[in-house]
Amino acid sequence: MTHFSDRLAESILRRHSTVCVGIDPDLALLPDDLRAAYAARVAELGDVAAVAACFAEYASGIIDAVADVAAAIKPQAAFFEQYGAAGWDALRRVVACAREHELPVIVDAKRGDIGSTSAAYAAALFGGAPTLAGEPLAGLGADAVTVNPYLGDDALSPFVERCAQGKGVFVLARTSNPGAAALQEADCEGRPLYLRVADMIARLGEGSVGSHGYSDVGAVAPATAPTSLAAVRAALPHAFLLVPGFGAQGAGPKALAGLASGEALGYVVNASRSIIYAWREHGGDYRSAAAAATVEMRDSIGGF
Repeated sequence: MTHFSDRLAESILRRHSTVCVGIDPDLALLPDDLRAAYAARVAELGDVAAVAACFAEYASGIIDAVADVAAAIKPQAAFFEQYGAAGWDALRRVVACAREHELPVIVDAKRGDIGSTSAAYAAALFGGAPTLAGEPLAGLGADAVTVNPYLGDDALSPFVERCAQGKGVFVLARTSNPGAAALQEADCEGRPLYLRVADMIARLGEGSVGSHGYSDVGAVAPATAPTSLAAVRAALPHAFLLVPGFGAQGAGPKALAGLASGEALGYVVNASRSIIYAWREHGGDYRSAAAAATVEMRDSIGGF
């Protein structure tokens, strides 16, 4: 089974890009003509299913457009889950679209609970839930997921165990939201808590390292807090970093200085709104606007 970290490294090297495109569909921000097309199908599909189908078409159009220049795709599960079973089915279609383009899919779900519950979450996201007929469910088919470390390493074990099946995990170390510092930078015996989390990530990832030298257990650390980002990199030289905060949240290429590690640079930089809604600022078709924004971001980051 190919390591997730190897698939991500090869995607970065093949596309000469560390851009991760976040898929965060908001009905109010979608193009009027697309919303009108699905509003006309409410009687046929039902209201909720029509919204979900609209999300799937929009997201798939974005993925098709950026597939040659993005290294990975990161759908945010919550935007789909709010629409129930129809939303989950739309998310499954989005994951399948990305995988058709051989784009690694990081589902941003931020799961984490006691062991049995985490095992169920992992089955939903990766596959493997048992059935009465004996054939396990396929699940969402994610390549990697984001997880919350607050309950400790035993809560993360059911996800980390999936690395042996070619899956990946990104553990929240330091997040990009304004309130993150209150807990994540709290002093913990002389070190900030997020670096204690980084130590745990290093331990969890020791047994799952691919041929490119990266662990399948990575960390989330933000471009909006470059000092913390640099500290996480120093603590995790062999882990992939998922870096949020670029673009609409205000961070730029300077925050990434000195972050590269290894031949595939060892990180992907996520941007969501600045790419998937680029058409709202620049006009034109949403797909071509997203492609242009991804190229601009890739070139601004550089690194190759």
